[in-house]
Formats: sequence, structure tokens, C-alpha cells
Amino acid sequence: SGASLTALNASELGSGTVPTARLGSGTASSSTVLYGDQTYKAEPTGGKVLQVVQTIGAYVTDTSSTSPSTNIYVTIVCSAATSKVLVIYSPPTTNYFSQQTNYGQIAMNREVSGGADTTITTSGHNSSWGLMSAKGTSVTTMSGSGITVLDSPATTTSLDYKVRVWVDNAALNMIVGHSSGQPCMSSITAIEIGA
Repeated sequence: SGASLTALNASELGSGTVPTARLGSGTASSSTVLYGDQTYKAEPTGGKVLQVVQTIGAYVTDTSSTSPSTNIYVTIVCSAATSKVLVIYSPPTTNYFSQQTNYGQIAMNREVSGGADTTITTSGHNSSWGLMSAKGTSVTTMSGSGITVLDSPATTTSLDYKVRVWVDNAALNMIVGHSSGQPCMSSITAIEIGA
């Protein structure tokens, strides 16, 4: 029966499988985890990073348009419709403006499966907008405006998160991502968070 084997080293178990009931209390299943207190408990849910996708590069937009144009984007496909997506846009070091007393704007847009894109909003507010003012006597440099949004897309189809840029006045020329005429690196990162 093995009742007298009180000093058997576990390394001597050369074959067979230890029954899950002998490892801990509770019910072992595909949805439970054996914790350090030797108890089977439900697998933790929510708040887990499921995937990270990033686009990085010297993305440059030279625009005098008052209509938004795409500067940089990242594509992600969520593994569950209940997931949230944390999107972080890290801007280039500098933006150049050709005139003073005007401004450029950026916004984070979401495009679902190649359809029309929309600006991400929170409680009716455009929380994903950024503003870049041009103040100076001639060509003006301005630090980039970063954007971070937590989105709930509620879909498992392909998503494009796009940074769109435009100016308030067609007379203003904005170059996103230049420093002394050289491209600067920027990035956009999408992180899927499990519900």
C-alpha cells in the first residue's frame, strides 16, 4: 500500500501521474489554477495584456490642408469583443510651422475593417485631440503633442488607429516630424487589454 514509505524522494517517481486531487483542494479544471496555498481557484480575469502592436518610424506630413490627413497608424485585431485597447501616440521631437499665430491639430481616429474612420470620443468629448500652436517671428518649432486613449471598440475585426493632422489656416504650413530638416522618429502603440 505504500503506507510505510515515509521518506520516499519525489525523484523516485519514475512513472505514472499524481492525481490532481492530491495536489490541492478544490476542483482541477481547464478554468482553474493551482495557487501556492494548494487550492484550485478560478483563473484570474481582466487586466491582462493580450497583445502589443507598434508602428515606429520617421513619419513626416508636410501639410497646408484644413482637412485631416493620416500621419501614422497601427493595425490590431482584438482576440475578444470585450477587450479594451490602450493606444499611445508618442510624437516626433519637433514640428515646424511656416507662419506665426496659427495652430495645427492632431486627433486619434479609429477605422474599423477598412470603413470610414471616426475620432475617438469619451462621454461626448474629443479626448483624443491635441493642439500645436505656432508662435514666433518666422519658422517656428514646437514640441509634439502626444495622445493616449483607452478605447472600447467592441469588435474582433481589423482596427486601424490613425493619427490625423491638419491646420486651421491654409496659409500655414505644418511639417510634422522634422528637426533641422531631418526626420524625427515617432511611434504609435496599441495594447489589447483583456476584460
